[in-house]
Amino acid sequence: MLCQDMRNHGESGHHPKHDYMEMALDVKYFIERHQLRSPTVIGHSMGAKTALTLSLESPTLVKDVVAIDNCPIRLPLESDFARYLEGLARLGDERITDYSQADRILTQYEKSPAIRAWLISNLHKKPDTPFLQLRVPVETLSTAIRPLGEFPYRVNEGSEAIRQFNGRVLFLRALQSNFIPESALPLINSFFPSSEIVDIDCGHWIVQERPEEFRKIVGKFLSEQGY
Repeated sequence: MLCQDMRNHGESGHHPKHDYMEMALDVKYFIERHQLRSPTVIGHSMGAKTALTLSLESPTLVKDVVAIDNCPIRLPLESDFARYLEGLARLGDERITDYSQADRILTQYEKSPAIRAWLISNLHKKPDTPFLQLRVPVETLSTAIRPLGEFPYRVNEGSEAIRQFNGRVLFLRALQSNFIPESALPLINSFFPSSEIVDIDCGHWIVQERPEEFRKIVGKFLSEQGY
């Protein structure tokens, strides 16, 4: 299994343009560069929409998709994300020397220890300074909040998708979030006729909140594909 940091995330480079088509093309380049044959693409939230965009943009490149709590709809991002970016900006402004100090600051922005740990993973140490540095460009991501609520493909007036991906798509829907509302189900089927939806009773951060259930469901999906 290979993992890719999206642009403006982790160890990847920073770029002022941050939308789903650009990120899908990044993943396409990654797949082609590593000569991956018919991979399963798994993504959460922003990564889910990126994977779905890629499957529609290059349907012969991808075997199947696991989309974790997001779907092909236009839906403004919840205020949580703006708050997280505010917290990260605060960490960038503070002269923080250890992760426990960062965690104490982030308690003002997020109650969940698991989500705070994920946010703190955006910090790293450089050898030329004792202070923790941010990996991500907060200003760029703040500007991208609006386009990250979009989806690059639409349906026509007859509710038929202009593009389709006929490979299998597993949608993991968090019942305590609103990223995959009931109203989106016909749209999902229009774009992805071979899709299925599995509900998990938790919030948006499925991997952090229900790691064992997540592994079990995705493992079953992959085993059915012959992995």
